[in-house]
Amino acid sequence: MTLKIFISLLLFGWCCPWCAAQEGTISIRSGKQSVVSVLDQITKRSTYRVVFSDDVVKEDLAVSLPAGEYTITVLLDKILPPHGLFYRELSGNLLVVGARSMQGMDEPKDMMLPALTGRVFDADSGGAPYVSVRLFADNRFLTGTNTDKQGQFRLHHAFKTGQTYALRLSAIGYKPAEMRFIYPDTASVADLRLVREHYTLNEVQVNAQKPAVERRADRFIVNVEGSVLENGSNGLEILQKSPGLWVDPNGAISLRGQSVLVMVNDVVQRMSATDLAEYLRALRSEDISKIEILPNPPAEFEAESSGGIVHIILKKGRNEGFMGSVNTQYRQQVERPLYGIATTVNYKIKDFYAFGSASYGKDQSEYIATNDIHYPDQSVYNSFTARYNNNDRAMLRLGAVYDFRANQSIGLQTNINKGWMLQYFDTDIALTDEQEVVGGLANSEWTRTPLFGSSTLNYSLKTDSLGSGLKFIADYMYSENPNTNLFRSQYDDPQQDATFRNATPSTTRLYSAQTDFTQLFSNRMQLKVGVKYTSTNRDNEVLHENFIADDWVLDPGRSNRFLYNEQLVMGYTSLEHKYKRTSAQLGLRAEQTIMDGNSVTADIAFRRSYLNLFPSVFIMHELDSAKKTSLLLNYTRRLSRPSFAALNPYRLQFYDYLAQIGNPDLLPEYTNKVETGITWGSGLSFDVYFATTSNMMVQYAESVDKIIEYQIRNFDNSYTYGASLFAPIKVKSWWSMTNNLHAFTTRYRLQDVDYRRASFNATTFQVFNIKKIGDADIFAYYRSPYITANSRMANQFAVDIGYTKRLLQDRGRLRLSITDVLNTAREKNVTEDNGTTIYFYQKRPTRTVGLSFSYTFTSGKKFSNKKIEQSAEDEQQRIGN
Repeated sequence: MTLKIFISLLLFGWCCPWCAAQEGTISIRSGKQSVVSVLDQITKRSTYRVVFSDDVVKEDLAVSLPAGEYTITVLLDKILPPHGLFYRELSGNLLVVGARSMQGMDEPKDMMLPALTGRVFDADSGGAPYVSVRLFADNRFLTGTNTDKQGQFRLHHAFKTGQTYALRLSAIGYKPAEMRFIYPDTASVADLRLVREHYTLNEVQVNAQKPAVERRADRFIVNVEGSVLENGSNGLEILQKSPGLWVDPNGAISLRGQSVLVMVNDVVQRMSATDLAEYLRALRSEDISKIEILPNPPAEFEAESSGGIVHIILKKGRNEGFMGSVNTQYRQQVERPLYGIATTVNYKIKDFYAFGSASYGKDQSEYIATNDIHYPDQSVYNSFTARYNNNDRAMLRLGAVYDFRANQSIGLQTNINKGWMLQYFDTDIALTDEQEVVGGLANSEWTRTPLFGSSTLNYSLKTDSLGSGLKFIADYMYSENPNTNLFRSQYDDPQQDATFRNATPSTTRLYSAQTDFTQLFSNRMQLKVGVKYTSTNRDNEVLHENFIADDWVLDPGRSNRFLYNEQLVMGYTSLEHKYKRTSAQLGLRAEQTIMDGNSVTADIAFRRSYLNLFPSVFIMHELDSAKKTSLLLNYTRRLSRPSFAALNPYRLQFYDYLAQIGNPDLLPEYTNKVETGITWGSGLSFDVYFATTSNMMVQYAESVDKIIEYQIRNFDNSYTYGASLFAPIKVKSWWSMTNNLHAFTTRYRLQDVDYRRASFNATTFQVFNIKKIGDADIFAYYRSPYITANSRMANQFAVDIGYTKRLLQDRGRLRLSITDVLNTAREKNVTEDNGTTIYFYQKRPTRTVGLSFSYTFTSGKKFSNKKIEQSAEDEQQRIGN
């Protein structure tokens, strides 16, 4: 973070509603302002640095003040208490703002303590206004204030007789001064004098950098803004560098082996895992502020996604005016390029906010893959595939928010994502048995043009100054995915030749509405209740056509139309209370599921209705008064529903020896998890957990007539227990690292076979700040062999390096990066089923060289982005083929 403190503040008075005549005072024009804006201006226009959390000081908190000049103390006393906030000066010029209700703070009792009064004079023997006055004992800060316009001050403190104290004075343009006294003899501090400096700096710039990753009681926070992560990467690559998360080569995101729910600015991304990965690849790191990772979400979140929640928070301004950014990137992947451009614009005038963003990217790449299948009769299938990808992606997001009351706002947001995906596969085939070897050549063209759109209406009402409120959210989502795969194969034996095509179009419509109410109490208690209704309609087809006599002929036996309707009725309540050093949160969520499936082609229909309860418990105990060391204990129950496509009773033949089969009998899986751990003030944390899953859903590979069929099935229970260590280390002032280690053991039983495997993964992210040169960084990860269903996955290892340079008065960023420097990342696995063994290998173009540039521009004052929440959360994760 960069904080600029201007000495000649009068230069800004003519063009800005805020100005500081000198240190310690702020001039303000009349009118409504956000509390966040006031705090930001105090930081910019004075020597103080104000620190606060976006969760505590929310952007919709507003204050109206008459025009005039205020000391910082008076200004904070006017804007914070009405909203249940308070501030403390921790050291020097650092002010921290917190929530009184959540921290259990009583009203200040300083006025009941003994007072120390005095006056500060300047070199002209006049009263020195707005001088910072701080009280210390044994170099420990006690309290502080500012002098008024006449140079007078008053400090309240529980003074001890015979104790030596030091009074330290500071003001811009004057030398710092210190006066010691032994209480109660305070005569020496009654009249104090400052001496002018012989020189004055026009500008002082202080650089402070947040750690790349922070650990909180219930989450990890990856600080993208202001770090080397900010430039030249996409959203998916940032998640790869986040603690606890694993992003597989196809872009699927998991936390401790289970799927997660992804949100962006409180908006749940409602798309299939494949489309979500493509969206995150198009999201630029320059637009991301931070990422929150919640392994065990509380009751207010839907019970879907047993792995937890990943919340991506985009950057936001806070004042009026126009602001935008442009990002460009080029990356060379062996012989094929990747390039893209993105822009974001925002505008705010008074109570109206408007924002928009657009991006376009093109990705061309080449893969190679091999498949070797050994059958029980000693025959062998060998294949070598060359794959070429030619993908285009475009995104558009538009939104507006209007604050029509100080405590009420309404917003509307629309998102559109469009893709043009084309993949070519050329495969050499050899079939070997005891008598002969048959060779073949197969090729396929897979074309997809997915379209995703959503609209969200949001209304919020603040009911008191503590932060209590009501919100209502209505959602509509539409998704269509035209999908065609044309396959041709030719063998030495013409009777084995085949030409066919599969079309798998799908259309999904989703409607959702929810209401949430939060009540905060002054006695460190918080109550949340909410209800939600979601309706989903899905139309999915599989059309299999064979090329016969120069014409396409539909195969009814391999074609199917499947209609799916689902309704969810949900409600929750959550109570949080803090007593001394212990805080506890109890939650209970109920979800009623009603679903109807109808295979029109096969004339198969089914209906299911079930009610589930999902309790949760979170306990944290602070071991010291400084809140640096805490013990954690939590329990959650969650579920994962089968995707809509997985319930379709279809058979999709990808090529001669590979097929995907649906399963209308799938049931949701349920996960119970207990976790405990300890965190230290340095950021070090250690956790252990145990999770059990019933009705476990896994994709099982089975050999049927030499064709490998993949189908998602329910099995019995699985058990996972493990431990994780998070260790941020500051090696030198210019060298920092963030390390994460996760070790776990998984046990389950499939088809009368017991599976058990101990595995671990480790990551290290190291940053080197080199003065006047730039920032260098190294990221490395290792994942040991592990198991999933009846497959054994090989280990994975890679190293990335990067260099970032700031340009154009810090508005521009130029970044050079090299991914997978050693070219070690690859995919290998072995799958076994009843004597059939499948060996798979794939190598993607992971070693790349990239160059990116970003530039931020402004016109007039900065402005504030407003966040619009969406309602239909987990259903979006199940959309897609």
